[in-house]
Amino acid sequence: MLSLGFFHLHISETNSDSNKSGFSEFSNFQISNSQSKCNILTQEDLSKGIKDTVYTEFDCWLELRIDRQMLYQHWRNGKVESYPVSTGNKYLSRSIESRPGLFTVFFKELHHESSQYHNADMYNFMPFNQGIGFHSLNGTGYYGALGKMPSSHGCIRMRHQDVQKIYKDCPIGTLVLATRGNSCRTIGFAPKDYKNDKEYDKDELKAMLSENLYNILEGKYYVADRKYFVVNPDIIPRSGIYIGYDRKIPEKQVLPKSKYVVIQLVDRLNINKNNFDFKIEEKKNDIIASNDDPEDTLEIAENENASNYKPDIPYTKEELIKKYFHNPIGILPYFPPENK
Repeated sequence: MLSLGFFHLHISETNSDSNKSGFSEFSNFQISNSQSKCNILTQEDLSKGIKDTVYTEFDCWLELRIDRQMLYQHWRNGKVESYPVSTGNKYLSRSIESRPGLFTVFFKELHHESSQYHNADMYNFMPFNQGIGFHSLNGTGYYGALGKMPSSHGCIRMRHQDVQKIYKDCPIGTLVLATRGNSCRTIGFAPKDYKNDKEYDKDELKAMLSENLYNILEGKYYVADRKYFVVNPDIIPRSGIYIGYDRKIPEKQVLPKSKYVVIQLVDRLNINKNNFDFKIEEKKNDIIASNDDPEDTLEIAENENASNYKPDIPYTKEELIKKYFHNPIGILPYFPPENK
């Protein structure tokens, strides 16, 4: 079904909407045609690639792709740097498989000795998921597995020069998005020096994050009152928050109920059917016609589903936070030190 018509429409991951105070939403959809005055879109077009964007005030964030054994460092200027890693191998003794979620770097230590694994030396240690963090080890013998296969007991192994770099680049509070290839959330950059409208407490931020994800997963991205704010890293628990790794974003998002019409601007004394001008106008109730002639008007779309949208969320705030904020993976197992 045809849904919308726009002049020179351009929607992309890097496009900013001034009505959102400079926030830029994530979408794989992009259309730009300088030759055409109009693009006709479908509901599927406007739903492609939509994810819940969580905004950070820092200049970089980290994306851990467990399925690729790679770490990507995303920068505010659009630059992306990549590093081979080796994640947790669940088949090793006393080991933990790396798990998905949205985390934050909560501690940094140049040299850490493992209390669980024979005082192993861990350099530029940056934990983000309870005791799991980025680090390097003595020597380079473990380099062979980097970028190829999980080989650690749980932490994220990196080359010395790579982990030294992110240790320097990433302050405490840097967001870490760990996925196995599927996530309904991503991370974006809030406008530089942006300040939230108010000081939100922890429960308010948790509820807003939960509501944003809920609305996207329920297909209500365009009709819900979406919240735009900088996330406070302190509200993210050590076990991480839910990213919808086991969910799929709907192929269609409900669109606002509006009627879009094409109005032909025809010179009846000199009609060239192969070349005519037109314009698009939005009308909430009635169809617009030029010169009161219905033959000059073509109705593009009316979204019937939007009229059935009910803004009420069928959860209490506590239920919403439990379902859409807390990471269902939960607390990782702890292995006490082995007897020497």
